Amino acid sequence: MTEQTLQYSLPQKAVEALVQGDRDEAIKQVMLEGHYSREEARDMIANFLLTQPSLLRRMKDIQSEAKWGRMRWLILFQAIAVAIGYFLFFSRPMVSVPASVNVWRMVSSLQF
Repeated sequence: MTEQTLQYSLPQKAVEALVQGDRDEAIKQVMLEGHYSREEARDMIANFLLTQPSLLRRMKDIQSEAKWGRMRWLILFQAIAVAIGYFLFFSRPMVSVPASVNVWRMVSSLQF
């Protein structure tokens, strides 16, 4: 198949999904509108992407940006969890009370 026949055989919604970087949505659109099996739709999308190297490069860039976006959130979540853990388990009170005062409070609270 040539580039022209491949482009015309793909539904417009599938091409739009590929431009947005969503390969799975493009496969679904080809399956729905062309009544193809999943294997045939995947092959059609793969052949189309092989004829469009700029589109393939653009899709890879979009996917890598999405991965880094998730990675940033994960790093932020881990930093917050470490900070909370530090303050809960390793922080000491700002004002220390002498041990004799604590003993006096315990003794005075006893009732005989």
